[in-house]
Amino acid sequence: MNEIIAIASGTWRRILRMRSVYFLILCVLILIASALNYDVLSMQEHKPLMIDVSLVLNTIAIVLVVISMTFEIPKELREGVASTILSKPLGRTQYLIGKALGTVVTGLVVSLIIIAGFFIIYNFAFTEKMALSMLQAHLLIAASVIPMTALGVFFSVFVPEMITPIITVIAIWFAYSTQAISNIPYIYAGVLPDLELFNFKAFAVYSDRLSWSYLGLVIIWGFLFSCFAISLASLIFRYKDVK
Repeated sequence: MNEIIAIASGTWRRILRMRSVYFLILCVLILIASALNYDVLSMQEHKPLMIDVSLVLNTIAIVLVVISMTFEIPKELREGVASTILSKPLGRTQYLIGKALGTVVTGLVVSLIIIAGFFIIYNFAFTEKMALSMLQAHLLIAASVIPMTALGVFFSVFVPEMITPIITVIAIWFAYSTQAISNIPYIYAGVLPDLELFNFKAFAVYSDRLSWSYLGLVIIWGFLFSCFAISLASLIFRYKDVK
């Protein structure tokens, strides 16, 4: 357990110490606030536009965190940085779990900062009370880092280093498009996770019909999928030659 925590803390500390991360967050908040300037062009629909922009940019920020991990794992394996822990009987599984945990924590921190910034901007811009489902929508986006990270870990253990980030992004895109591609023969067979479960549209966040039980069940589903994906990655990783 200590090894997992050490790997995880090294991952989130490395990313969260980067100034570029906070510059990215600042840019996201500026883009969210800029939706106020589109009240005329959007025919007074700038409030749903701001919510939609917040959800989309928050998702993109999480994807970027996951992509950074897909660069890190192959690099450490190639350079032999993780050779000590990988030499232990459970070392490879601990390594993958630690990387996944560190990435999830990083993604949650980045996402929660963006969510807090969005709510501050929204409160200053509008006087109406925010719907509970608006908070739920943003929390679901934050929770989507769990299955996204599992996909990144899975591809990092056997896909060539140069294309691991590309494959991960494509897989995430397909996972957000399962409803559109489910009827195409030979393309989708239910293997990818359905990330649409984490996607509340901007028009839905004004309704209080969305329950906390739905939020909890989706998070549980994401956790179970992550356990499956990381277990499969660990099984493949056992047969991989590491320096």
